[in-house]
Amino acid sequence: MKILTRAVLFIALLGQGNAFAHSNHNVISGQTALSVASKSVKQLTFKDLGFEVGKLDASWKALKDSHFSVVDVLEDSFIISAKNIASENTIFFRIANNGKILNVKNNNEF
Repeated sequence: MKILTRAVLFIALLGQGNAFAHSNHNVISGQTALSVASKSVKQLTFKDLGFEVGKLDASWKALKDSHFSVVDVLEDSFIISAKNIASENTIFFRIANNGKILNVKNNNEF
């Protein structure tokens, strides 16, 4: 009986821990926003995420993590810059707290 009681208590506590751990699992960090931008910039050479398809040339695929930075943290989103040293251009991503790309622009006017 003690084993059964302990097992039930353990399962109940484990369930509560998961509820707390996942209470805001939809909110990303600045580091995750950087990762989203890094992966997305490569897609912008062939996919429309706010720019015309193919507007960015292939040099954007070579960007490293160090070329991305968090410019601003807003209440509902992150502003991330991606700097292409080869073309001397910078683009800006507005990424929602859930990781969705809201917009991509040549300037930081969101």
